[in-house]
Amino acid sequence: MKKLIVLWCMVCAVLLSVKTFAADSDFPPRPDTAIFVHDFAGVLKPDQAKLMNDSLRAFSKRTTNQIMVISVKDLGDYDPKMYAAELGDRWGVGQKKLDNGVIILIKPKTDDSKGKFAICPGRGLGGILPDVECNHIINNKAMPHLKNNDYTAAVWAVLQDVMPACAAEFAPDQKKDDSSDSDGWLWMIGILGGFGGLIAWTRHKAKQRLANETPEERAARLAEEEKSRQEAEKMRKLRGAATPTITGLMAKKAREMRKEQERRKQENAEKFGGGTFDGGGASSEW
Repeated sequence: MKKLIVLWCMVCAVLLSVKTFAADSDFPPRPDTAIFVHDFAGVLKPDQAKLMNDSLRAFSKRTTNQIMVISVKDLGDYDPKMYAAELGDRWGVGQKKLDNGVIILIKPKTDDSKGKFAICPGRGLGGILPDVECNHIINNKAMPHLKNNDYTAAVWAVLQDVMPACAAEFAPDQKKDDSSDSDGWLWMIGILGGFGGLIAWTRHKAKQRLANETPEERAARLAEEEKSRQEAEKMRKLRGAATPTITGLMAKKAREMRKEQERRKQENAEKFGGGTFDGGGASSEW
């Protein structure tokens, strides 16, 4: 009995490894550098594919969103959307935690198989590119060109809609911030009004004290005010001498911080940072 159990476990392990190997063989290996157009099926015009890759690289540097165009000869047993999502997960398209990647997938039409086209956004772009919008883009922008076997024109037409949508990723949050800013201004006006009332009350009390002070108290007060004025003037001169140095250091630090932020942004755009996909988007065939 034990031998049968051991044998059955070995068979299951072999079958599982074969299945995993088969699944892995359906997907091309992850690229070492951020190449945004992978024409494995050879359906795109080479000069246009290079221009497309350069445009998507520049777009990634500007927005950190990564849009990748991939053509493959075969999808195995996968649905187009699920293939795109699985490939996006394996390659880590998009930035980690932002999940701001998009896969545009092409499986060309052949004599014995239908052509398939899919748009699959990462988790972070699902709100900007919902399923219904992806379906609209495919049917109205890509499909007229795909039916004429012009894959390059189909991709360009899709990018004309997808790129602006991704560039406006944070627009809803900005509107929300505007309303919160107006509430903040109301609070600020109230606080400033309270301070104004406190200052007026303090000045009124000071005038009362001045009206009731003796000549000796007045002389002592004036002497103290003169001493304070001299100390303030001394501090002003010291600050005036130090200000150019401090300002220069702050400006230098600000420039260094901007350069570092730009370096990190470009570095993130030059590699795939671990974005995830949930299978959203749309696909169609012809």
